[in-house]
Amino acid sequence: MNKILISGYYGFANAGDEAMLTAIVDSLRSQEPALEITVISGNPKVTAQLHNVKAIPRFDVLQVMKAMAKTDILLSGGGSILQDVTSTKSLFYYLSILSLGKLMGKKVVLFAQGVGPINSPFARKLTGYICRKADLITVRDDGSSEELKTMGLDPKKIIITADAVFSLPTGNKQLGQSILQKYNLGQKPLIGFALRHWQGEDRFCPEFAQGAALLAQKFDAQIVFLPLQFPADEELSNKVKALMGDKQDAAFVLPQSFSAEEYLAIISNMQLLVGMRLHALVFAALNSVPFLGVSYDPKVDRFVKAMDGKVTGDVAHITALELTQKAEELWQQKDPTLAGKIAGLRLEAKRNIQRVIKLLPK
Repeated sequence: MNKILISGYYGFANAGDEAMLTAIVDSLRSQEPALEITVISGNPKVTAQLHNVKAIPRFDVLQVMKAMAKTDILLSGGGSILQDVTSTKSLFYYLSILSLGKLMGKKVVLFAQGVGPINSPFARKLTGYICRKADLITVRDDGSSEELKTMGLDPKKIIITADAVFSLPTGNKQLGQSILQKYNLGQKPLIGFALRHWQGEDRFCPEFAQGAALLAQKFDAQIVFLPLQFPADEELSNKVKALMGDKQDAAFVLPQSFSAEEYLAIISNMQLLVGMRLHALVFAALNSVPFLGVSYDPKVDRFVKAMDGKVTGDVAHITALELTQKAEELWQQKDPTLAGKIAGLRLEAKRNIQRVIKLLPK
């Protein structure tokens, strides 16, 4: 039986990363049903239950080495794990896993990676050195490709593909409605907000709150805060809601986390999505829901640019006025070219899996 070991930011209750893992596992099994998949996880028990895979603790060196020894391919994939903005230690951890794979003679794949920013000169040199040894390198956007090129990688070895999540189906509206009805939501137009903790919250939280209140009033809408990483995003969402003044009653913070299928279903029922979280924007795009990206990381700008979408200014400078003006421009707007773009990205996501399957032993 062929085996694949997957490394990434899994097991940390981040809906975007868990959606990527769902997409990767489902796509691999659609091509190779008998494939044995093991995931290096921050919470192996939960990962095994959610994705029907084997899972091992990410910091158990002995178990990681044993799994690596038995695998055919190390797939380092999904998300922006090769960056040093949130943590240099995290970057070095993922690079060490890649190095271990090559030292043990395994096929190593950088899978649909979002690369950068990497600011440390030493980290850039080390990342370039290790990534050059990979057997297959695919990235999810032009910016990631350029980042690797500036670190000395051969452009011919870098394949620009699509985020793995684009292999997921569109949301089931009826499922979404049944979830929303449990919270007495859906009687009015729904506007989703998917926020996350970031520096400068004392400045931007009141702006989001004022913008949400203005949108609720203008469109007689319900504001639904979508925590994609639980409970951290829930805490921030409640903070913003509390700042909405007399419009607090028009807002609701979803009090639990959901599966990728459920998030897709919920967002499919929305008229507009305002998001810092990249995969909230991806979920909206998959459902042809107009979305407004809030820039805090290059990955958001890269995705919105690829979709010819709208993005606010940097979160450090966002204002309620800018947010509401751009949201009004998007209200019930349908991009006639979006379906074609999504179809192309779905095809790329499928091709990406096929590239991995070709590396397996016959």
